Amino acid sequence: MPRVSVIAKNYAKTLFVVAKKNNALEKVSEELERFKQNFSNSFAQELKSPVITKVDLAKIIGEVTAKFKLGALTSNLFSTIVRNRRLNLFPEVYEEFFRLIKTYQNVLEVEVYSAASLDLEEIKKLIEKKYPDKTIILRHKIVPEIAGGLQIKIGSLVIDSSLKSQIEQIRKKCLAAIG
Repeated sequence: MPRVSVIAKNYAKTLFVVAKKNNALEKVSEELERFKQNFSNSFAQELKSPVITKVDLAKIIGEVTAKFKLGALTSNLFSTIVRNRRLNLFPEVYEEFFRLIKTYQNVLEVEVYSAASLDLEEIKKLIEKKYPDKTIILRHKIVPEIAGGLQIKIGSLVIDSSLKSQIEQIRKKCLAAIG
């Protein structure tokens, strides 16, 4: 997951709190998803131009939010970030908002990398034992470069039992012994 700026975190947290208070988490999530499907970094950069007045910015984002049929909460978010010339932060706000929802819903995403296809049920059972209060969502990706074994990412925790990693450790020990 990319690093999220403090400013983007603040926007996302504010939107999350307000949406939760108004029982609108699902609606806001859908609206953010719809906007993301049509988001363009070049459009965001154009809106940062100092040539565009704040009045014009308000009109532009008003038209955009109306076109995508965004509700008041989501429209207010976009009005604020556009007025502050920070629409370029939208991808970060989006990521952080959905991270907050997953935390609220006790969802834990786990990434499993292996060199070949495998049955994930045993891995899921082990993770469920470690995190019994969480709903576990496993994402599996085949990465031939790891040569064998597994790499598992749970948040910031990385468990690397890949053959590639083990070979690299042996190589480093050999080089240290020689040098």
